[in-house]
Amino acid sequence: MKSRATIKDVARLAQVSIGTVSRVVNGNAAVTEQNRIAVFDAVKRLGYRPNSVARSLVGQTERARNGAALLPDAPRLTTIGYVSTDHSILTEEMPPAGSRVSAKLIHRSVGGPAANVAIAASRLGGDFPVAVDLISSLGDDPESDWALSQLLEFGLNVDAVERVAGGRLSRSVIIVETGGRRTILNEPLSLPAPRIRDYLAEAAEKAGRRCLHLEGFRVGLLDEFHFTGTTRPDLVTIDTTGLPAHWRTPAAFDELCRSCDFIFMSRPAARQIMNLDIEDDELVAALARRIEDTDASVVLTMGAGGSALIQPRSAPVIVPALVLDPVDVTGAGDVFVGVFLAVYLNTGDAVLAARWAAVGASYSIGAVGVNTIEITAKLIAGGLTEIAERA
Repeated sequence: MKSRATIKDVARLAQVSIGTVSRVVNGNAAVTEQNRIAVFDAVKRLGYRPNSVARSLVGQTERARNGAALLPDAPRLTTIGYVSTDHSILTEEMPPAGSRVSAKLIHRSVGGPAANVAIAASRLGGDFPVAVDLISSLGDDPESDWALSQLLEFGLNVDAVERVAGGRLSRSVIIVETGGRRTILNEPLSLPAPRIRDYLAEAAEKAGRRCLHLEGFRVGLLDEFHFTGTTRPDLVTIDTTGLPAHWRTPAAFDELCRSCDFIFMSRPAARQIMNLDIEDDELVAALARRIEDTDASVVLTMGAGGSALIQPRSAPVIVPALVLDPVDVTGAGDVFVGVFLAVYLNTGDAVLAARWAAVGASYSIGAVGVNTIEITAKLIAGGLTEIAERA
């Protein structure tokens, strides 16, 4: 049986580098017309079809890049960080060491905090359209081709997703126990980002409000880029999940407040950062005191308890969640952030954004895999109505 053509075969026949093939297949404009024609000819001759991506990738990329159904001045969200393939394993409880058990379900989905935030913002729709750019890294293996096709289906602009020749997609294994509790094992991601600064500069030239969101793993970019004046996006936000240990201190939190407009935190992260083992209401009060003389706002997610919007010189606002039986809580915080930013970028109303985000995150825990349920504006509106009727 003839083996399937690979990206290396295409590069050899077209007499170009693997990176050039990747850029052509991904719809990247930074390729000469001569090389583009050579690659397309080689793709056709070899029948190169990585997971059916080749036949539709360019068209999908163009639709994502041009922001289908988006106005030119639509707000723009850029996220930087992880893309991975998540293998979620549903089981009754964490298997003991040395045991062999049968899983109730093994589910594959595209994941990673940065990707999850981007997907949630892109899929919300309704009155909250947002153009979403993802800056990340993939390999040139079939898993990466599959992940890229998923990102495109979700409507993301993947122009700044680097394809690393000879590399492969980062993987995560998530063990989900009955009741939604999960354990995550993930590979470290090396993120070669030579074009990040240039890409952000290009985004700055486009119309619409701009937001840069960082996952905690990428906090070092705040120091590297020194956003000031016209180089600073309209909004800089960060999720404290993944912060290195030396950033999980009260002094480091003060630094985040000087650099960011919104800081998203879970209760465990907040208690660790503030070095306080206290009840939720006391934790909210402590955070309010800490940011009183800053321009930063904190959004504290509290699971079934909803979330707390803590803004300087204002009374904290507690926002209710929609109470549902949890199946898998993986990525609920990412969905919260994505929905919050899409709503806030369109309205400038942080309380409204928190209300929508809390309900969106509630719905996301209803199935295995963070992106399994499509969280749309219509779905959330129904949940908000349900909360209002119960009040």
